[in-house]
Amino acid sequence: MHPHDIAALPRLAFGAPGEFRERIVGEILAGRKTGSTNLAVAYAMNGERVPRVGEHRALLDSTNRAVAVVRYTDVVRTSSADITEFLALQEASSIEAWRTIHREYWATLVADIRTFLGDAEWQLRAEEPAISTVFEVVETPQRVPSVAFIGAGFHATANLLPACVLAGIRIDAIATTDVDRSAAALARFGSDGVAYGDADELLQNPAVRNVVIVAQPDDQARLARQAIAAGKNVFVEKPLGRDGAEAAEIALAAGENGVRLAVGFMKRHAPAYRALKSALDDGSLGAIHSFQLTFGCDSTGFCANEREFLTLAAIHVVDLVRHLFGEVADVRTLDNSAGNLVSMAVGLRFASGVIGTLDLTGLPSFSSETEILRVVGREGIATVRDVAELAVHTVDAGGIASWRDLTETTITRVPAESAMSGVERDLYLRGFVGELRAFADPAADAPAHAEATCDGHDNAHTMELCDRILAASY
Repeated sequence: MHPHDIAALPRLAFGAPGEFRERIVGEILAGRKTGSTNLAVAYAMNGERVPRVGEHRALLDSTNRAVAVVRYTDVVRTSSADITEFLALQEASSIEAWRTIHREYWATLVADIRTFLGDAEWQLRAEEPAISTVFEVVETPQRVPSVAFIGAGFHATANLLPACVLAGIRIDAIATTDVDRSAAALARFGSDGVAYGDADELLQNPAVRNVVIVAQPDDQARLARQAIAAGKNVFVEKPLGRDGAEAAEIALAAGENGVRLAVGFMKRHAPAYRALKSALDDGSLGAIHSFQLTFGCDSTGFCANEREFLTLAAIHVVDLVRHLFGEVADVRTLDNSAGNLVSMAVGLRFASGVIGTLDLTGLPSFSSETEILRVVGREGIATVRDVAELAVHTVDAGGIASWRDLTETTITRVPAESAMSGVERDLYLRGFVGELRAFADPAADAPAHAEATCDGHDNAHTMELCDRILAASY
């Protein structure tokens, strides 16, 4: 079936999201459970229509994902007293086992049934009418990449959640401090996933594999530790950790628990910087000698000092130069900051021999964010402007004077301009779509994206470099 056709099918969900539902789903997918029985009054109480022979329904896991399509082959009105061996064996090893399982489960429904019927004296009897069904799995849809979100604030709703939609990533669940706000966010982005009012509840959902954490900076590390302990793969928005030491500790915990940990340095996945990285790797510019990077924004509204500016805003470009040129051997920092007015000039020497400067500014004069990176090689110069343009100028390595022939080349790569692009253009060009695709489905993603992802140990090195930049200032 086409995914749209499966989405339109009536749903088949066993209990609330959690361990019970996952156990039942596992038994159905394994072929150990081929039937189900429930009280007739429970169907009425839940507003659920009794299935018909030949009808198809979508079997849901604990994130409300359709994991199978089942077809009903028999529907029988019966009771615990009248259940046949054939029907009982669809769900249990014997009639006795079937009666024990269902008596215990139906006992948990008594209070709700009494309320529904308005009858405080209602009792569960062996003769209580029930509906037994027999079904078969006829299709198991291909699993699409998916994530669950902890946090649905401005950054999540403006960038990461819409980037998931563009990347074809299913949103399994959202947890905020308000379950209604979580449900509204799911609906806004077209997901039928599960809404939670507490992050701990989301982390207990056994069907959730990948978790994206977009919380306040002071909460990021705590939530990351909890998700790692729950056995989830974790994507955390920067910064992860107050400093390099805490970042390294969390990375170690992820390794010990056998889960993936990624940190949201999206510039690594921006098309312009991916193309620049390819040019550096294939030698198009010759041996790299130096770079100059200018980054400026008005951070006065959310950064009180140099440390906050470096770890909340400029950390993206700090991580970027590590990604492009490797580890740093030496740091020199000139600092002319005063409170939330930040001006820093950072000189870096890399272990590879490359030298470069970071001109980092957080002042009201940069109300329009500016980012320009120029990389100088022996045979070429590459310039990236505001993440949206890459210009590569190369010269003839043979040394022929350029005025004698057409020996120099400048190629400028820019995105197409269209009134139809809307915010999608920004989400692709800034790398949000690429970073989430690489996290949610690393095996299927392009190697360049998967290799670019900043893991926990990489993040620790970037945090350590921020510490060194601050310590070297004078």
